[in-house]
Parts: sequence; structure tokens; C-alpha cells
Amino acid sequence: MSHDSRPSPARLAVLGAVVLVALVAGIMGSIAGYKAFSRYQDTADAKNRATVAKIKANNDVQVTAIQIKNQEQRVKVAKQQAQIRFENAKGVREAQDEIAKTLTPLYVQFEMTEALKEIAKSGKNSSVVYIPSGANGVPLVSGLQGQPSVTSPEK
Repeated sequence: MSHDSRPSPARLAVLGAVVLVALVAGIMGSIAGYKAFSRYQDTADAKNRATVAKIKANNDVQVTAIQIKNQEQRVKVAKQQAQIRFENAKGVREAQDEIAKTLTPLYVQFEMTEALKEIAKSGKNSSVVYIPSGANGVPLVSGLQGQPSVTSPEK
């Protein structure tokens, strides 16, 4: 008896058909699995986009709230600075009112003369200063409408 180890053509055909069916089933399963995975991935991507959009919206709200607080702080600072300027102006006005009570044209004339002496003594100033003067060379201090209010006594 001779035993042939080669499979018969019928067996080869069946084996080929089984391999072909297994191969087609594997390909079809892969395609179906890919489609299912793709749907799952699309769903996950959509959820992630929604989550990111919510986070961005919350961040925008927080940034806007911070900007509003910063602006409110700037307004408070500006109001305080304006109040400080107002109080300084009141102080200057009160000081000027107090000085004006005792300020006479003769005193202004005296101060002007003293200032001119200091300029002359300093030696740093080569400017020429012209001062209107009345009789006897005494400087004039003008009053309202350019009229001299203080003049030197005339002889």
C-alpha cells in the first residue's frame, strides 16, 4: 500500500474555500470594527470640543470679570487723584486769600527790588531787565487796567 501524502484536490478546494471565507470574514470584521471605532472616535471628539468650548467660555467670563475689577480700581484711583488735586487747589486758594489780605503794592515793589538785587549779585545772569519806573527811578507796580497804583512821591 502506498500512501500518498498529498491532499486530494477536493480537500484542497475545501481548504481554499475555508481560507477564503476566513479571509473575507476577517476583512469584513475589520471594516465593521473600523466603522464602529470611527463612530466612537467622532462621538469622543464632539464631547471634547464641547468641553473645550465650555472651558473657553468660563475663562472668557473670568477674564472679563477681572478686567471689570481692574477698570473699577482705575476709576477709584482717578477719583482719589481728582480729590487730592481739589484739596490742593483749596489749600492754594486759601493761602492766596491769606496773602492777599496783607499784600500791598509797596510790599510787592520791595520784593521785586530784592529779586533784582539777587539777580545782579549772582553774576550768573547776563540778562537785561527793563522795569518801568516813576519819578526818582522808583519801580512802578501797576494796578487795574494798566494804571500805576503805587508811584514814588512827587516833589
